[in-house]
Amino acid sequence: MSNPTIYDVAEEAGVGTGTVSRVLNESENVSDKTRKKVIKAIKKLNYYPNAMAQGLAAQKTDLVGVVVPDFTSHFFVEVLQGVQQSLKNFNLDLVLFNVSDKSNKDKYIDRVIGERRVDGVITITMNMTDDDVNKFQQANLPLVLIDDWHEEVSSIAVDDVYGSKQAIKHLLGLGHQKIAFLSGIIGKQHSDKRLSGVKNAFQQSEVEFDENLLIEEEFTISGGKRAMKKLLELSPAKRPTAIFAASDNQAIGALEEIKAANLSVPNDFAIVGYDNIELAHYLNLTTIAQPMTKMGKLGVEILAGIILDKQNEISQKVIKPQLIIRESSGNKIIEK
Repeated sequence: MSNPTIYDVAEEAGVGTGTVSRVLNESENVSDKTRKKVIKAIKKLNYYPNAMAQGLAAQKTDLVGVVVPDFTSHFFVEVLQGVQQSLKNFNLDLVLFNVSDKSNKDKYIDRVIGERRVDGVITITMNMTDDDVNKFQQANLPLVLIDDWHEEVSSIAVDDVYGSKQAIKHLLGLGHQKIAFLSGIIGKQHSDKRLSGVKNAFQQSEVEFDENLLIEEEFTISGGKRAMKKLLELSPAKRPTAIFAASDNQAIGALEEIKAANLSVPNDFAIVGYDNIELAHYLNLTTIAQPMTKMGKLGVEILAGIILDKQNEISQKVIKPQLIIRESSGNKIIEK
């Protein structure tokens, strides 16, 4: 076999690439039996790590790996802008891994760890599990989570419960009581926390939340359009007067459907989004602002401290988002 890879070695030995990486790195977290199997496979295939992979032991690459589920979405683009801007300050370069299908997350994690082309890794909104984090810890590869949370690794998260409460309180304060919530997919971290904030705000205001106005959709423009179509199918008497979308993309989709129905914002529907992507400003969209660029910069600063300054303390930051009021939510009290 010519130019065997770490994947070939892993297959031959019947182990994961992370295990091969640990053997090459002379980690103690491998049994003697497994180590012998891997070494036997290495010799059989005549495998030699490439120059980049020689960094398995100690050689620095001055590269940072960033793992994202989507680098075309407005949210991830703006976080990545912050990452890129901050990397320049530390003379580090970016290697981007796009995990568009999260079912392949394990494969990408094994690849990042196995190839060891980077000095550290930032993951963005990847919902990292205990097993995921453990792989990085065993490989001694620095890891920072952005828009995600794990107790054993440096993490930067936004207080989604607080953000959603601010959105609902704003609409209730304008006199709206029939408020629809365009949620993300229930069961996912951000969707559940934002829904929790919505229900919490209604409970505190002693206003009943109409579960019929809870629409579950993807955090996308098309998801927002589908959700708004469902609301427009309701009779005028049952329609909401206001809509809180769990993402700006959903809010944009809702705006498009409202316009297509010859209705208007905020006269027929008040709308609040979540994220404060750049497009929200131009659409005059009231929204809950996440400091996306700042999150990217902060993630790099923390990771650079681990890589360059050998800072081993876990740094965990929870950021409160901010309500940005624009024309889409209106400014008049709705008659009750």
